[in-house]
Amino acid sequence: MTVHLVGAGPGDPGLLTCRAAELLKSAEVVVYDRPSMVDIVDIANSAEVVHCVGKAGSRPAWPQADVNELLVELGRAGREVVRLKAGDAFVVSRGGEEAVALAAAGVPFDIVPGISAAIAAPALAGIPVMVRQVATTLTVVAGNDDPEYRQHIDWGAIARVGGTIVVLTGRSALRDIAAQLMAGGLPADTPVAAISAASRPHQRTELGTLAALPNPRLRPPVTFVIGEVAALDLLAINGPVEGSDAHS
Repeated sequence: MTVHLVGAGPGDPGLLTCRAAELLKSAEVVVYDRPSMVDIVDIANSAEVVHCVGKAGSRPAWPQADVNELLVELGRAGREVVRLKAGDAFVVSRGGEEAVALAAAGVPFDIVPGISAAIAAPALAGIPVMVRQVATTLTVVAGNDDPEYRQHIDWGAIARVGGTIVVLTGRSALRDIAAQLMAGGLPADTPVAAISAASRPHQRTELGTLAALPNPRLRPPVTFVIGEVAALDLLAINGPVEGSDAHS
């Protein structure tokens, strides 16, 4: 049997790949991260065991080493396992670490790509991350709330590349990230879009700039888009995004 590292996409079950849905329907065990993924997990209606290893209410998330150990144990037991990861399993979601652990233990696994929020969230907000003559480069950064982690990122180099910068998992770190990018040379009036709960019914988008950031208390998960494209709204026919006066 196999451990399948499956990308769940941005959240809407309708944005799962066909392969992901097929594997969920035949899974014996599902291991997932977020309580908000429960409607996707429900597709696995024949699963015997379901583990939520992410933070849920007052219960902390499992340490990554424990998740790795669980996957190895399940794989060695011959179970058909779906390890469900938000977005794409290899973009921020630590699927790479789990793949390394499974490979080291000799447990068969495969990878099913998912739609990363780095692409899906901006698109669902009407923001194209790459537009000819506006932005022809795209940089995706794991913002991470740990300052120790962020200090190893060359923010000056990212600022010099320009184009579009997408920040994942950086909600509480955004002020520091903005300061680093401005110190690296990005103008203070560079547009910033914050997209909360992308693909969900309560999806919300707010606009600001590096100097006047969008509301930091937006409901997670939040994807940040930094650059000239963040001021675009190609879904304007549905009305302007919150915080924007571009269509008034």
